[in-house]
Amino acid sequence: MPMLDYDKKVKRHLEQIKNIETHKNNKELFKDFNRFLHAKNHSNAHIDKLLSELKIMMKQFSFDFAETTREDMEEIVGWINQRNVSDATKRQYKITLKKFYKWLNDGEYPKKVKWFETTSQRKKEKLPEQLLEEEDISKMLEAANNPRDKAFTALLWETGARIGELHGMTVGSIENTENGMKATIDGKTGPRRLTLIESVPYINTWLDSHSNNDNKQAPLWVNIGNTNPGEKSGYRTLYNMLKDTAERAGVDKPVNPHQFRHSRATYLANEFTEAQMCEWFGWKQGSDMPAKYVHLSGRDIDQSYKQLHGVVEEEEKESELTPIECPRCNNTNPHDAKLCSYCGQPFDHETAIEIEEGEEKAREKASNETIQETLKELQKTIQNQQEEIQELKQNQS
Repeated sequence: MPMLDYDKKVKRHLEQIKNIETHKNNKELFKDFNRFLHAKNHSNAHIDKLLSELKIMMKQFSFDFAETTREDMEEIVGWINQRNVSDATKRQYKITLKKFYKWLNDGEYPKKVKWFETTSQRKKEKLPEQLLEEEDISKMLEAANNPRDKAFTALLWETGARIGELHGMTVGSIENTENGMKATIDGKTGPRRLTLIESVPYINTWLDSHSNNDNKQAPLWVNIGNTNPGEKSGYRTLYNMLKDTAERAGVDKPVNPHQFRHSRATYLANEFTEAQMCEWFGWKQGSDMPAKYVHLSGRDIDQSYKQLHGVVEEEEKESELTPIECPRCNNTNPHDAKLCSYCGQPFDHETAIEIEEGEEKAREKASNETIQETLKELQKTIQNQQEEIQELKQNQS
């Protein structure tokens, strides 16, 4: 979903709780719980989610939440289970309920909430062949229709960010520093600043053509073409763009923003420590998420086992998406560029030969055209002279 002003949303919940029909003590509990969450340094996005769900439950049930019994809990959980929402949403409501009562019971879960489960059934693991790889991203970058789509695809892959985080970026979220290009991404755990490499040439090209690139507050992703040009691109527009681009590129795998994040996390788990994974992907330090991706990637296990048996691996290759630095002007170009988009320097012998052959053909064509023009002028001169001679003869007669 798009990035929102969660601070305003939290304040709105505090105003709304004053007017809902519920036990008067619940309104005080609601404010106290909010104060506790802020004191524990939860992000506004997380607080928004907890307060939104707690508010709905307090509106649904009029009893004093500080005096609930096991029977009251069964009534609330039964209502949650009967709601026409996803299993994930039902689970989240139960988690919120347990967190609220853990706070109310001085950090311990009371018996009245211990009985119901908040763990989800183990999801079917994504098969390795379903994960997006650099080859897939390269195909999508080639198939993308315009600089915006190329930049969004490249940045989504390199950062592994949530689509809502990228959707909320502004022109000012991108900075060129002494240490390279940086992207500031605001997420659930607060803003994080990531170094960019692979996506740099695509972002530079997009910013050059951005309709409002001198305004740091302008949305980074804006509409192009004839439909509301210059306005912020909708979440669904970007989501559908990924699907359409993948289809044109012939990528026969699940392609959606979360699949990008899941695949990138699996890829980087081979290189990053768990603390670095938390920092890069916007997880809380100590989260169990990095361990999941370390497991999926098989980090170090394969290599260590082969070394144990004396199997020497080839030298690790660099990323297939690493930009090409021009040896002449030092500007960065997309990984698949044949020549520098800044100074025209060819990056391989084949391209250089093609350019030379093209220039030779152009010279030959120009030379032939010059000869043809000269012949035409000679013919015209001869014709004029013949006409003059004919006119003189007539006068002499």
